[in-house]
Amino acid sequence: MQNNNSLKKVLNPAYLIRALLFLIACYIIFGVVTHFSWWLLIEKADIKITSLDPQYWPEYIIVFVLFFLPLLYLFCSFVAKKFLPIHFPKLVLYMGCTFFGAMWFEIILDTLFVKFMGEPGWLYKVWPIHQGYTSGVGMFMWPLYGFFVYCMNSAIETNPRLVNINNGAAKTYLYALDAMALEILTNIFSILLYSTYLFYYLPDDLLHFTTIQIFIPYLSACGLGAALSLFLERLKKNHFIIGLSFYLAGVVSLFWLA
Repeated sequence: MQNNNSLKKVLNPAYLIRALLFLIACYIIFGVVTHFSWWLLIEKADIKITSLDPQYWPEYIIVFVLFFLPLLYLFCSFVAKKFLPIHFPKLVLYMGCTFFGAMWFEIILDTLFVKFMGEPGWLYKVWPIHQGYTSGVGMFMWPLYGFFVYCMNSAIETNPRLVNINNGAAKTYLYALDAMALEILTNIFSILLYSTYLFYYLPDDLLHFTTIQIFIPYLSACGLGAALSLFLERLKKNHFIIGLSFYLAGVVSLFWLA
């Protein structure tokens, strides 16, 4: 019954208009942030975009994780208005499943970009694998995103003020926008510290940090992710084993593709 009520609310014209206006507002903000970052980092700081030497890839990954792990946790805790408890087995479940699903999704999606658009949507610049459609960094980046999804789900469920977005449709929409925001932040981090993009989007509407063209595919991916989250929440045991199995399957897939 709750799911039906949530669906009716989402399909309400007023709700859809607000969602569209929110998307437009986010796109404007993304544009301001990316253009300001480009002006500050490239034009004023005179950072030259280069390829990161493979010998620095391990350092990049370590610094990446050390920077984003506490940042994502503190952000989600801020949303929840409290420090979030972590249930480790369920966290591993989210991290492993996210890595496996996201890694294959980006390969399939970039392949579709080539087929229908004539060029990839993006190319990885650090530890590129499979023509740059994915990256070895994904072994750490995507589990970290799974950590974010786990914490954000917990934050939304914890904060009573967020009850209106505690449904699959709203989470799908927000996570698609979150993904674009995190991509911008990731590339700012990469350019500032290592003078390179982690991933370079070929469309230039947001200066290659991300692109609005990825929103609809992300909406589809996040919809699948939201459905998966509902399934994961129903699992009562073997969280650690299932999550670890998906993670190892993802690692094997990456090295097979390499």
